[in-house]
Amino acid sequence: MTLSRSLTLLFLAALELVLSMTGAAAQKLSPMAPTPNWAALEAYQKTITRDEFTRLIDQVYTPDGAFWDYAKISDEKLQLFSDTAKTLPLFTLYFAKSEDAEAPLPYVYKTKAVSTDPALPLKGLKIALDPGHIGGDWAQLEARYFKLGDDPSVEEAKLNLITCELLADRLQADGADVVWAKRGYEPVTHLRPDSLHREAIAALAQSSGFKPTASGYTPSFLFGIPVPGSAKRKAGQSAIEARIDNEAALLFYRVAEIRARSEVVNKARPDLTICVHYNADDWGNPDKPTLTGHSRLVIFTNGAYEKSEVAFDDYKYDLLRKLLDRTAVQEERGCALVGQAMLDTLKYPPESYPGSYFAHHVTDVPSVYARDLMANRLYHGPVIYCEGPYMNAKDAYYRIIAGDYLGMKTIQGESVPSIYRQYAAAIEEGVLKYFGVK
Repeated sequence: MTLSRSLTLLFLAALELVLSMTGAAAQKLSPMAPTPNWAALEAYQKTITRDEFTRLIDQVYTPDGAFWDYAKISDEKLQLFSDTAKTLPLFTLYFAKSEDAEAPLPYVYKTKAVSTDPALPLKGLKIALDPGHIGGDWAQLEARYFKLGDDPSVEEAKLNLITCELLADRLQADGADVVWAKRGYEPVTHLRPDSLHREAIAALAQSSGFKPTASGYTPSFLFGIPVPGSAKRKAGQSAIEARIDNEAALLFYRVAEIRARSEVVNKARPDLTICVHYNADDWGNPDKPTLTGHSRLVIFTNGAYEKSEVAFDDYKYDLLRKLLDRTAVQEERGCALVGQAMLDTLKYPPESYPGSYFAHHVTDVPSVYARDLMANRLYHGPVIYCEGPYMNAKDAYYRIIAGDYLGMKTIQGESVPSIYRQYAAAIEEGVLKYFGVK
């Protein structure tokens, strides 16, 4: 793509964006978001009281009050709007007059074991596993890959999949029906970065008002900061072409891929979805990565939507769908149980986000935070989003590159079990408690 062609496409995409937003009925959507199916929410009419709706908005979904910039509320109903002037209506929700008068939910997810067989305590329950990231040929594009000297390479998708395979064996032995959001190292989405240049240009056009960072890098519309390893300029490539390529890559693996997985999960309609990740600290130059000091553990439940997110109508729709599914209490309880099991088993301290604008601490377990991530927003039903040990922390790295093994092994002078088996066992323990088995 030549520079002149890049600029032409940027202009055309910006013009297309402006034209698409004209008209009173236009909706403001985030990149690649489908037009929300507001009619699907009609099934939730009078399933919740005003008091409970308000509690969930204020305590779970928008603790900063951003939701109310787009809503009017009365004892009878909630009116949701696209704009802060509240002139472009999106949806009206009617409240139940009391808890006793609440209409039944269109679908209820199981939260208690239904099996009478003590050998198969999870029989009759469906659990989805989502091993984070794609991996394989895409690992370096995702910036979830590094290699230290002659050591084996560390690829997060591979760590996630190993852990999920072990967890699946455990859950299936407990009788659960396990479904996969993604298995192996191929993307679920049929889209690829090279096919997303127009969408990338449109996203960059939307971010035109963002201020450059101190390094001079204009933030991505999607994620605010450059992603290590994915913004390198190819030989003979202009800066704007590199930005377009970078944005297309982000749209591919952080948007299109998660949306494709959400279709798989939501079609299966599991009682519980578990997203498995390993965390990391900044490892600096991918060609010369560095190890950090210590790992920390964190579990995310859906919530704490940012003000900038609620401005988009697809985020409003997703928030409302999650809230009306009435899974917040279940999700927090599941995250707390798995989070505590991980703290007790893996022995790493909890993560901390003091003064954070994107994460809000919930429950009595110190590692559990409400945060709006695409997976725990788009996947229907309760979602437990796990972030395990740091891939590049000295207290976990050597155990990670040792691979999976049975029994104990001496690593860095300490006899330890497989970190993958510990992680899987901790999640299983929390899941069993969630369904009332332990």
